[in-house]
Parts: sequence; structure tokens; C-alpha cells
Amino acid sequence: MNFSSGDCGDFVPCGLPAPDVSFPADLPSATSIGGTSLSLKKNRTIDFQTGWGNNLTRIANRITQGSTPVVPPLNLGFQGGAGGGVSGFFAKPAFQSSLPGAFRLEPDIAYLADPFTGVEIICDGNSCGGPPGPDVSTVGGTSVSCPMFSGLWAVAAQKAGAPLGQAAQLVYGLPSSATDDIVPVGSRDDVTGVIQTSTGNIVLTAPELVPPLENTTTFYSAIYNSPFSTRWFVLSFGTDSSLTTAPGWDNVTGVGAPTGMPFLNAVVHAAGH
Repeated sequence: MNFSSGDCGDFVPCGLPAPDVSFPADLPSATSIGGTSLSLKKNRTIDFQTGWGNNLTRIANRITQGSTPVVPPLNLGFQGGAGGGVSGFFAKPAFQSSLPGAFRLEPDIAYLADPFTGVEIICDGNSCGGPPGPDVSTVGGTSVSCPMFSGLWAVAAQKAGAPLGQAAQLVYGLPSSATDDIVPVGSRDDVTGVIQTSTGNIVLTAPELVPPLENTTTFYSAIYNSPFSTRWFVLSFGTDSSLTTAPGWDNVTGVGAPTGMPFLNAVVHAAGH
């Protein structure tokens, strides 16, 4: 069984009084799937991946309003991110014996989840239930990463010629080539700003334009024009509430993101097929 790790980071942004993890993804018998953000190069190869977590700050109004600046910028804060952390109920299973603590940790592995870099849906005619004509939209969340991973796991089972069982029992022992280790990604071009006033200039640093950062020190930010509202924003990647990516296992992406064929070959070998 594969389950989404959740879309609200440590769940405090969704109203819980303290960090928590999602159920049933924290079951020792389940595989918890976290999320990544993905950037592509012009030739469609991967530029970089980081842990899914977005903050948003509005810096300009609608195009029909002349894209007038929002002064001061309106910090909208956390918009969504992969769930993860420590279960408060289930003991740490044997397949996580190399990890610290005594309780089950989430997630085990991750795949693309960021709705800003996610899956594009193109509907033609009446297939989406809306007005006639083509419609283009994007979706994300760990409700995308989990079925994507489940599809990959089905391909692995087909390649093995036999059921492979619980993915979590295999992914912790795979070679490094099987997964991309997701670590913090930054940029020297992260968005900064200057507000000109009658008394002087107010300089806004990159961290000041995408709060709250909590435990995050390295992130990636960009200017974003929403196709839905036509407003302008500063959008961050890798800002997942109190959760952070790090070398090795982390509470946003687990052991990392599958690498395709090397992952399939490694899984089949680890399963003894």
C-alpha cells in the first residue's frame, strides 16, 4: 500500500497545535510518498529538484489594474508542501533501523508533487465537465506523487515478473544511482526588491519576500504571474513549514526521488529477481 504523506507540511499551517504526520501513510505496513518540485532545462532534461514547499507574496495587482505595485508586499505565506516527520504512535519498523529515533518516520520516498511545476491536464470538448472547448490546468500535491510512484512500482513488478511487496522494505537499501538525493537548492538570482519612498529606499531581501522560512536557510524563488488572477507574486520552492531537505533521508522527500530505469533495475535486483 502506498499513501500520500500529505500536502500541509508539518500540519501546523493547517491548524494543528504541534507538528504531526498523516495517517495511514505512517503505518509500518505502508509506503509513505513525499513530494518534490522539479525544474527543467530547455531541452526537457532535469535542471534540479528540491523538496516541495511553496510560500507566496503578492507584489503587483492584476494586469487590468495596470500591474500596480502592492506596497508593502502582501505576504500570503505557506501555500502547501509535502508532509513528513515523526509518527506519535507507530514504532520505527526494521526497514528504518538506520534512521534516528524510536518511531516511524515519514516519508519513505518522493516524486513530483508541486502544483506550480506539476502535471498539466488538457481537456478537449466536454471531458472536464466545464464549458465546451479546450481547457488547460495544472494539478499537484502528494495525491499526484503517490499514484506516479505506484505506477512506477507496477512497472518494477512487471519487470521482476512477480509481486515485489511493500516498497518501503526495499528502498532504504538501494544503491545511490537508484534515487536522486534531494537537498536544498538556492540561487544567486533569488528575488529581491526595492520600494522607493519620499524619504528613501526600502530594500527587501530574498528571505523578506517569502516568509515564513522557519527552519529553511536555502531556497529558490522566482517572479510568478498567475494565469488565474493575472497578479504578480514572488514564489518560493523548498520552503516546507518546519520541514527541510538534507543529504540522505529527510522529512520532505525520504530517501529521494526515483531515477527511472536505474531505480527499476536496482529494485528488481534487491528483490532477488
